[in-house]
Parts: sequence; C-alpha cells; structure tokens
Amino acid sequence: MSTTPEPPTSLPATEVAPTCICVLGAGIMGAGIADVFARAGHAVTVFDADRERAEVVAEQLPGVAAADSIEAAVRDVEVIVEAVTENLAIKEPLLRQIGELNPTAIIASNTSTYQPSELQPGVPNPGRVLVAHFFNPAEVVPLVEVVPAPDTDPALADRVVALLRHAGKVAVLLRRESVGFVANRLQAALVREALHLVDEGVVGVAALDAIVTSGIGPRWALAGPMAIADMGGLDTWAAVTARIFPTLDDAQRAPRLDALVAQDKLGSKNGAGLYDPADHDVATYQRELRELFGR
Repeated sequence: MSTTPEPPTSLPATEVAPTCICVLGAGIMGAGIADVFARAGHAVTVFDADRERAEVVAEQLPGVAAADSIEAAVRDVEVIVEAVTENLAIKEPLLRQIGELNPTAIIASNTSTYQPSELQPGVPNPGRVLVAHFFNPAEVVPLVEVVPAPDTDPALADRVVALLRHAGKVAVLLRRESVGFVANRLQAALVREALHLVDEGVVGVAALDAIVTSGIGPRWALAGPMAIADMGGLDTWAAVTARIFPTLDDAQRAPRLDALVAQDKLGSKNGAGLYDPADHDVATYQRELRELFGR
C-alpha cells in the first residue's frame, strides 16, 4: 500500500518560468514566504506599512527587494501574496486596493482562518483570489494548503500549485474551502483535547508535549492518520473510537487560553504562556522555540 499523499492536481513538479511576485507584509510569515520564492529564482518584492521592516527583510534575504509604496509593489507583478495581520477589517480594504491597482495578478492570501470567498468581495475579477496557507516558519515547514473559492479559476489555482512545488513545497490543493482549511482543523481538534486533559489533571503540559513528539507525532509524520488506521486494522479502530469518541471534549472555547491571553501571557511573544515562565527567561524561551525548527 502506498502512503504517498493523493496528488492534488495532475501537474508534475517541473520547472516553471521565473515569475514576478510581491509579498505584502514583512513580518515573520511574509519574510519567510519571500525567502521561499526568492530561493526558487523568482523576482520578489516585499512591501510593509512599516517601511523600515521591509528594508531590513530585503537586506537580509538575497533576491528580495523592498518597495517604497504599495503602488510600486503590486503594479507589474504576476502574483501577489497577502501576509498582513489576521484581521478581516484590515485584509478586505487591502485586497480591494491591490485588486484595483493590478487587475490581472493572482491574489493569494496567507490567511489561516478566513475562507477565500470571504476575501473576494470588492476585488475586481474575484476569480483570481485564493488562499495559499503557509505554516510558520514558512521557509522550513513543507506544507502549503492551496484553497480555492467556489468560483476561483482552476487554471490559476494550478499555477500557484506549480509555483509552490517548484519552490520545494508540498502544495496540496483542497477540493473546496472549509473554515480553518484542513491542517488547522486537525491541530485545533488535538489542541482542544490536549487542553482538556491538562485541565482535568490527567497530564502536565510538558508531559503532554512529550507524548505527542515521542508517540503520535513520529508515526503521523511517516504515514498520516488514515494510513495508521489502515495499518492498525479498521476493526480495532472502530472499537477504539466507539469507546473514546463519547468521552472527548466538545468545548466551544478554550478557557485556559482565554485566561492566559487576558493576563497578557502570550507564549513566545513575551515569554509567559502554557509553560511556566519561572522555568526560563524570555530570550531563552524564544531562542529554544526557534531552534526547534533550525532557525
């Protein structure tokens, strides 16, 4: 039995022509995305409302240039990747603006939550809007979910998949849009149960992470949950799920996360979060998390 992921399109992972690409947003994700495309030989421009931040990214990444205005950034490019703050009130007017400035470019949002159909209103030629969901750190994690809206031009979605594959990414084209797409839905389901087990006193935070990284993580990295179920036997899994499913958490919110955010404990952003801040200083904690991904 092959455990190779189902090919999302018929496109082979072959060479593609150099493409002019603009990345809007020079934060962690925008910088990583710019690096991915620049390393693949494309002409990459980055723009950020914080001009200095865009210039720093351009100085650090070979093959990336900083634009001094959004007009200059998007005017003559073929693909625009939007990687700004995860806020629809910010994304909507920006997408409308860039759609008017460049009426033909593919517009790919790096949103992790909004469906492409939510991003299309007001954009001229909305059939060129889709989602290209990279994962942090974008230059390290192979997966990119390509999510079309119901009326996204299939040929444009295929072109984005080809660009990503050429850049060395595992580009998976979803069959239709869904809130949170696929990877984040799977992560959310696991995180909900993880938080529940910690709150119920079954396991501690560090021990829970050890269970994932030393158990199900390596198994899923090799085969994925569907292949693992087949390997274990579906009669066994039917029995296991029949017993466990009724006991799984079905909370609509995550009280532990809400409480930590209310206390301004945001994890690696400021050093305090699910892990006890007494165990580390902020700089050490941030460095250790970066090193997990070889950064």
